[in-house]
Amino acid sequence: MAAAFGLPMSTPERVRGGILLMLACSMIFASLDATAKFMGTHYPVLQIVWFRYTFHVVGMLLIFVPIMGREMFRATNLTWQVGRGLILVVCTCCSFTGLRFMPLAEFTAISFITPLLVTLFAGPMLGEKVSLERWIAVGVGFAGVVVLIRPGSGLFGWPALIPLGMAVIYAVFQVLTRKYAGTDNPITTMFFSGLAGAVLATMAAPFVWQPVEPVHLPVLMFMGIMGGGGHLLLMLCFRRAPASVLAPFSYAQLAFATLIGFLFFEYVPDRFSLIGMSVIACAGLYAVGLQAWEARRERRRPADEADVPMTD
Repeated sequence: MAAAFGLPMSTPERVRGGILLMLACSMIFASLDATAKFMGTHYPVLQIVWFRYTFHVVGMLLIFVPIMGREMFRATNLTWQVGRGLILVVCTCCSFTGLRFMPLAEFTAISFITPLLVTLFAGPMLGEKVSLERWIAVGVGFAGVVVLIRPGSGLFGWPALIPLGMAVIYAVFQVLTRKYAGTDNPITTMFFSGLAGAVLATMAAPFVWQPVEPVHLPVLMFMGIMGGGGHLLLMLCFRRAPASVLAPFSYAQLAFATLIGFLFFEYVPDRFSLIGMSVIACAGLYAVGLQAWEARRERRRPADEADVPMTD
């Protein structure tokens, strides 16, 4: 991939390109959520999910089959690929359902506790040690959620549990993805994720299907392109720059969600929501920085230990 762009892996140009792609991903995902929120006022969630995944698959078939041929369908662990796709479609259903009942910015902010949950789940699921500092980051993040939904306010109630549940499921999804990363081509993984979602939605959507207005049809179809394209850009991001560099820029999705909510839904978060969103973002950024620092420390450890005289 690096050779395709004529740049070595560590050049500042590639890092800047990765950052720009991450900002583009953030805007695409915020736009996808906003589109799902708007369409949720016209159609059932399962019908919207069907369009999201079906046209994800159609787009991949049109673009990548001429390039990869049968290689795109070659999975070394088909059970894992299908299971991963089913987990992802459950997350999407939770996301589109939650967006029907919550403001876009607040929903996005709560979903951003996922990186904090990943640090916790990585312990029992991957055998990684969870430091006290990471526990503190998680606690601060959940405190931000409490400030955001503030018990007694209009945001507090069962709808607020939807993004929390989605964050838990998506954190498990990310940990499992990390565990099995590298077993298949990323394009193959993207295809089977979309295919599992499309098949499951095809089985369920007929029970709730409503006639689609002609003006909405291209928008619903484009949701699949946005979802698949966003994940493809995300892959390209991490081929250009380290995760520790890119992760802080993913929080631009909060800003995009707030801006889109204002422009298209005429909604402005109140000061408590803004404080809660800021606390969640700061906790996530702290966790990202801590993870990067711990990774550097682990890489230096063998060299440090080599300088220490050995004793019996």
